[in-house]
Amino acid sequence: MTDSPVVSIHVPPSLRMRVDGHDEVTVSGDTVGEALHALERTYPGMAGTILRSNGQLQPSVDVYLGATSIRALNGVATPITTEEVISIVPRKTRVVEGEISVG
Repeated sequence: MTDSPVVSIHVPPSLRMRVDGHDEVTVSGDTVGEALHALERTYPGMAGTILRSNGQLQPSVDVYLGATSIRALNGVATPITTEEVISIVPRKTRVVEGEISVG
């Protein structure tokens, strides 16, 4: 049995209080979803912030594997094959003429 790849997760300033002030944490997982679940297990304050209860991304965040949004790949099922970097990027929410826009 092989070990899961190790991944560094960059945490934006607005979420660092949920990970004891760290700007980066290290977890392991075979997919981005597994790595994000490992982050939630290690830092329970992150639960529900990145992933919905169904395991999919919250609409309020984007997650990148390297320089590519996982939304353009296989979402949370995107495999991690080597030591990689995951970045969490909060999406900006705004209301324009009564319509909510996330982007």
